[in-house]
Amino acid sequence: MKTLIKLLSLFLITVLFVFTGCEDRTDLVAPKAPDTGNASFTSFVAIGNSLTAGYQNGALYKSAQEYSFSNLIAKQVGVKTFEQPLISDPGIGGRLEVTSLNPFAYTVNTKQGQPLNSSYSKPYNNLGVPGAWLVNMLQTKSTATDPLNLNNPFFDIVLRGIGTPIEQAGTLKASLITFWAGNNDILGYASRGGTVPYNDPNTFAYLYDQVVKALAQLNAKVVVANIPSVTATPYFMTVGPEVGMAIRDAMRAGLAYGLFYQKNGQHGKADMTSIADTTALWTGKVVLTLAGASYAALIGKPTGKFYRDYGIDPKLVGVDTTQAFGLSPKNPYPDAFTLDPDELTTIANTIQSYNTTIANLVAAHDNFALVDIYSFFNNVAVNGYQTNGLKFSTKYIEGGIFGVDGVHPTNQGYAIVANQFIKTINKAFGAKIPEVDVSTIPGSIILAKKIKFNKYGIPLIPPHSLDNIVF
Repeated sequence: MKTLIKLLSLFLITVLFVFTGCEDRTDLVAPKAPDTGNASFTSFVAIGNSLTAGYQNGALYKSAQEYSFSNLIAKQVGVKTFEQPLISDPGIGGRLEVTSLNPFAYTVNTKQGQPLNSSYSKPYNNLGVPGAWLVNMLQTKSTATDPLNLNNPFFDIVLRGIGTPIEQAGTLKASLITFWAGNNDILGYASRGGTVPYNDPNTFAYLYDQVVKALAQLNAKVVVANIPSVTATPYFMTVGPEVGMAIRDAMRAGLAYGLFYQKNGQHGKADMTSIADTTALWTGKVVLTLAGASYAALIGKPTGKFYRDYGIDPKLVGVDTTQAFGLSPKNPYPDAFTLDPDELTTIANTIQSYNTTIANLVAAHDNFALVDIYSFFNNVAVNGYQTNGLKFSTKYIEGGIFGVDGVHPTNQGYAIVANQFIKTINKAFGAKIPEVDVSTIPGSIILAKKIKFNKYGIPLIPPHSLDNIVF
């Protein structure tokens, strides 16, 4: 009897497999590619700087490059080939890795990654070069041919002497191009406290006109992003309000009139000092940059640490380190880490002029479309942002959009940027590309060990850790 049951069971299983194998599955097909309207992704090329490259946390590395906004767009439309100049983790640049979340602090990983596909026979599809200015889009093919002499190794890593970014897009016969550059023409000035040059609006307008003409000759659809308000990022929003609390306490104790900071000087070589009260710091009328956070923790103490860190003799620049740092005109907070009202006005006016130029040039070409990233991030800075059940803000680290360096987005931040490009493509070219589900994108803070922090909540940042950040 048991043998008969076994035989019947075997028979039924065999019949089941036969019928299953004969089942008509012609209706089971691969997912349909999204409707891209008039925008062809046959050859998709992204041109820009660090924001296009997928640079994060002070470095360019593979596990972050995978979430560059352009690579996320390529995946949304099912692009078969989207090659990027991948670099093994921890990347090139000195990745910033969190040592403590609560309280927050980080360290610099000094190990260097290596290019993984430098022998790729064609130009890369992602031609984002960290540190590139607008002129580099037109004239630079390698580090040696950079007219600005920036000694930037990323030109060799990304461009490899094949041609300028625009020339390489032509070699690939690009059908759709994203272009996001020009940030660095003002960002360096802002991030270094107004102590380095920036491109005046007339020069910027001339260069951008040349860029648009060169892109137009490629007969591709071109999606251009304008310049965000750099002072809306955590790099410029984090330290000032917290320092304001320390100054407030010192003022209440009769120990200070306000914060004394240098104006028009570099690393202690000040022409004059100014004073800011807590209101100016809280309201953003005077900005202290994230790079100076390690010295903000020293405010009120008689110290020459800043000058020792930078190899400057304080006596030669008229600084008395026996005085309370930042609370005395004889020992002021360094100019390289401050933006005064005049500098902030210069930055705002320059960006407005840049964006007017971009808008006018884009509007003059039917195949061009504009991503108003400036208005988008200004709105996020005020109102926050919600998507896919997640809440974001521009608050340092906790906001989720910007990474440890305070300027470059996180994985999820880049997904949010990708969606702004997708919205523009859909509207301008009649496409129906689905947006990236940001909730499926992983976080990107690299954790290490826990250390102590200061009582005012100022990030514990090692001196020089942001000196070499590129944008």
